[in-house]
Amino acid sequence: MFYCLDFFIIIFIGFISHSLGTFISEKYHIEHDLLLCIGIFLALVFIYRVIFGSKLQGKRTVQFKRYQTHDVMDAFLILAADISRADGHFTRSELDYLRNYLEHNLGTAKARDALLRLQDILQEPYRVNSACEFIKLHFNMHERIQVVQFLFGLAAADGAFRFEELTEIEKISLMLGIGHEEFELIKAMYIGGSSYSSGGGSGFRSHTIDNDYKTLGVSPDASDDEVKKAYRELAKKYHPDKWAHKGESERKEAEEKFARLTDAYDRIKKSRGM
Repeated sequence: MFYCLDFFIIIFIGFISHSLGTFISEKYHIEHDLLLCIGIFLALVFIYRVIFGSKLQGKRTVQFKRYQTHDVMDAFLILAADISRADGHFTRSELDYLRNYLEHNLGTAKARDALLRLQDILQEPYRVNSACEFIKLHFNMHERIQVVQFLFGLAAADGAFRFEELTEIEKISLMLGIGHEEFELIKAMYIGGSSYSSGGGSGFRSHTIDNDYKTLGVSPDASDDEVKKAYRELAKKYHPDKWAHKGESERKEAEEKFARLTDAYDRIKKSRGM
């Protein structure tokens, strides 16, 4: 609509420029009336852009910002609601975890608005696949991985990972375009040493050396050199110094990953006598 309006306004400015240029050239006996008309035309277009262009651009910016804040947050909240309800109930500890996460990243006021919006979403027949498609389209891979990490943290907020929650997180991860190996690496960082339950019963899943190998993304049959190489590459990727210029949440996640990688590598070295 704006482009169509611009087109007709430019034509009108051209008509005014020609009439005004002709009038001035005849009154003051100016020979180069065409150049005069062009000069007037350019001046009027410039004035139009300065006065009205900023207003139109401002409307576009407001619409774009509304699209960003409303739709992105809705997609994020839909995934949070889906994981929280995967085991049949939304616990207080999960709500507290979500509130703290939102307040840390958005501030108290916006976090409160997001939680109010969550109440509406919980009453709606939301579509997880549509939310994943939207996030996949607008988030880069690093940001999508952060979403999955958040979902793992939310699932663990009540002190136990449940089979239904893990299954749903894996399904969401695949819909976000995250590969199986990357998902298993993220999963290994959260599952080891955590309570794990399925259905009505629950138990404790102790940390095993297999979790450490998964954290490094290598097989237990890998050679010492392969283990060292895997650790060096991941440690280089998540070293805190490399993330020092990033936002606070990104820095903390990198620090946590680096700590898990280092702990896993230390346990593997000890078990192998490296």
